Formats: sequence, structure tokens, C-alpha cells
Amino acid sequence: MTTHTKKILGGLLLVCVIVVIGFMLLFNINTQSIKKDSQTVLFNVNEGDTMSTVIDRLADDGIVRSAFFTKIKAKLGHHDQLYEGQFNLDKSWDVDRILEYLEKPSYEHDKTGSVTITLIEGSWAKDIAKKIASETNTTAERFLELWNDPKYIESLMSQYEVLSKDLLKNKDAKVLLEGYLYPDTYEFNANNSEEEITERLIANGNDKYQNYKDQIDSLGMTPYQLFSLASIVEYEAPGYENMQDVAGVFMNRLKQGMKLESSVTICYALYEFQDWDDCESMTNNQIDSPYNTYRYEGITPGPILNPSQSAIEAVINYSHHDYLFFVANVKADKNDPDYGKIYYSKTFEEHDQRVKEILN
Repeated sequence: MTTHTKKILGGLLLVCVIVVIGFMLLFNINTQSIKKDSQTVLFNVNEGDTMSTVIDRLADDGIVRSAFFTKIKAKLGHHDQLYEGQFNLDKSWDVDRILEYLEKPSYEHDKTGSVTITLIEGSWAKDIAKKIASETNTTAERFLELWNDPKYIESLMSQYEVLSKDLLKNKDAKVLLEGYLYPDTYEFNANNSEEEITERLIANGNDKYQNYKDQIDSLGMTPYQLFSLASIVEYEAPGYENMQDVAGVFMNRLKQGMKLESSVTICYALYEFQDWDDCESMTNNQIDSPYNTYRYEGITPGPILNPSQSAIEAVINYSHHDYLFFVANVKADKNDPDYGKIYYSKTFEEHDQRVKEILN
């Protein structure tokens, strides 16, 4: 092969690469949503319609950017099922979501108008996703994809001070935004997008963060570290005073270079478990996970749930005492007044004796 031929082939290869990259960029741009903010529109799928004719009308009605690229998306995603009926579509949805929406009968999409959703304090991100999806026209899978998308999270960081860069460094997180999905009661539109709903949760937490960011700085912690410790405290202790006392134990152990040895962190390391005994088993206490505070020193690499404001404030205003150990009496009958009571100890010997008393 001559040098001239090699140059021609090299040039053709370069042109092909440029064309492919250019096509992929155009494809990505033209399958995104038309609008950032929610705008609901009615769309009819009629008898005799095909996916091709429906997509043409979607483009004509300004619901998708491009009929050509939407048809490619439909082909690649095997979107070929259609149902007749009237559908409430939203211009803030991307092409994937619109096509998936049209693949189900319209009566399955009867969530409209305003919905009130209460997110329970101490919930995992995956449970929050399921809760919101159950009452809006979203899916838990889409939320979790979004909450694990580094580019999306980076776009939020410039708007919300509470989001520290630490969270993008956590390669072991089950969900990157775990800890920042602020538990509260919200009112959404059933057709709000995942982005709109997510930003409401983050903005709420960011507003609360502004009230105590100076106090967090005074503890020598980043927001990510404090939210991580608050999430452990939330899981370990019921009630504000108990949270303060448990936070005090953890702060004492951290200052002395002791491992936290919190069973609730095993729950997150496992992520799927049958009951509480799984989190306390000696076998699982040896699981090799950075979230295992029996094995690794310091605070977990990220939050293990989404803590309440009470838990965050309990860590900021932790109790100053000399205790290094605690155990909750969860073995008693639930009707027993001592059920759930937390006992504190200064030495391991005292703690070990208390544990034996509870178990017996």
C-alpha cells in the first residue's frame, strides 16, 4: 500500500469518525425534551395509527424535536406497541419517556393534577423513588438513574451549596444522592418530571442547610460527612434526645480513633436483607464494604439513608458525656416499656454485661 493510499484511507477514516460523532451528538440533542419546565398537552392515538404516523404528529405538535431521530429511537428501543386513546403527555419529557408512556393503555395513566406525598424520615433513596413513582407519572428506575448520574449531579452543584464534591468521589455509594433527598411533605403535579421533583427535594434540604452551615463548619466536618453521621444516628436512635446521646457516643469514639461499630451500617452494606438479625450477625459484620464500620475506621463514605432535620441537628448539638458504648433493648416484647430503651456504658466490660442481660 502506497503512502498516498494510506493518506487517503486515513482521511476517509477521520471523516467517518467525525460523521459518527456528529450524528451521535445530533441524536442526543434531538431526543431530549422540548422544555425544561412541565407543560401538559393532550395527544390522541387513533384507530389505524402506526408508530411512524404517531411520531410524525408528535413532531408536528411540538412534543418531540425531530420525527427522524425519534423514529430511530423507537426502532432501537423496540417501541412498537401502541394503544388507542387520549394521553396526557408533557413537553418536559424526553423521547424515551414519551414512547414508553404511549405503550400502555391510557387508563393506566390516570394520575393527574396535584398530589401530596410525604417522604418518611430515614428512608432509603430506592424507597423514596418507589413512593414518588407510585403517585406520579414517573418510574422508580428513572429516578435512580438520575440520582446516579454524575453529570446531572454536577449541574445541581452550582445551584445548591449543600451538594459537596465529596459525593461524586464515593465509588461505593448505592445511590449518589443518598442523604440529600430531604424527607418532608411535598405537593407535586402528577406530571412533574424526575428533574423537577428531584430539585424540589434538594432545594428544600439546601434551604435547611443554610440555617446551620456555620455550625457544621465549626465541627470541622463537610456537609457530606455530617449528613453521613446524621444518617447513622437516625437509623440507630428514636427521638431527638436519644439521637443527641448516640451522636455523643460516636463523636467520642471518633476522637479516640475507635471504629463506630454500628450495626445499621451493615444494613446498608448488605442493601438487601431479610430482618434485623442479618445486620447483627457476626458473619455479616466481616463483610468487606467501606460502609462496614466494624471493619473500617471513621464515618461511612456516604449517608446510609436520608436523615431528618432532627438527626442533623442532633449531631450538631451532640451530648457531651464520657460514654463510648450503647445498646438498644430490641429483644424485649414490643409491649414492654423497656422495648427500644438505649443503655450507655463507659467501658467495654460494662457494655458487654448489659448486652448479656438484654439477650438473657
